[in-house]
Amino acid sequence: MVTLEGTIYAPPDQLEATQTALAEHIALTRAESGCLSFEVLPNPDNPLAFQVKEAFIDAEAFAVHQARTGASYWGKLTRGFEREYQTHGLDQPVSLDESFMHLALKLADRAAETGEVPVGAVLIRDEQVIGEGYNQPISGLDPTAHAEIVALRQAALSRGNYRLPASTLYVTIEPCLMCVGALIHARVDHVVFGAREPKTGALLSHPCLDAYPSNHRFKVTSGVLGEVCGQRMSRFFAAKR
Repeated sequence: MVTLEGTIYAPPDQLEATQTALAEHIALTRAESGCLSFEVLPNPDNPLAFQVKEAFIDAEAFAVHQARTGASYWGKLTRGFEREYQTHGLDQPVSLDESFMHLALKLADRAAETGEVPVGAVLIRDEQVIGEGYNQPISGLDPTAHAEIVALRQAALSRGNYRLPASTLYVTIEPCLMCVGALIHARVDHVVFGAREPKTGALLSHPCLDAYPSNHRFKVTSGVLGEVCGQRMSRFFAAKR
């Protein structure tokens, strides 16, 4: 993952144009396939300063973004602006876990677009996607239609079996108790999630596996692109307030 953080300063005579162009710049960047997160926020202490925080899946995606931005109206407008940026991760290869979590994040974005809580999930076997889903209980009129359940249903249908051994579920947010139960019944081998869910997470936030009398246990990995996954939730609920 490549991250960039810092500040860009608009000249006083370009402030209005900068504010006008910013919304389109943010929307276009977030729509890029390799973008994990992108925020440009006004600095409350300096009206001419904007705080930038962005993350891309790998160096190639970051380079594509830089090229597109440079040729865009935003790039031309801000070419001479003062910047204080720090970039990290350009020399680090993307991990397999991050690649699959990126797919889950894209599904989370689809949920947010329909007004659903932004959670996405993909089920993997032999490094291939066998099921995917995003939150849709409101649109589907189905209280069980969490991202994990939708992905399990799709995988079970595609494989013709309600048991899904040797599979790994990637989900952006820590699963709830209902989804943990479904994962046990499906015999999923490994669950990888991004951000913890302090209120309803049933793996680490409120552990239930040790107390559940089941003959199946799965491995748990947390924190993969956790900050990015958490930002999706924070941004969604901030917009609702």
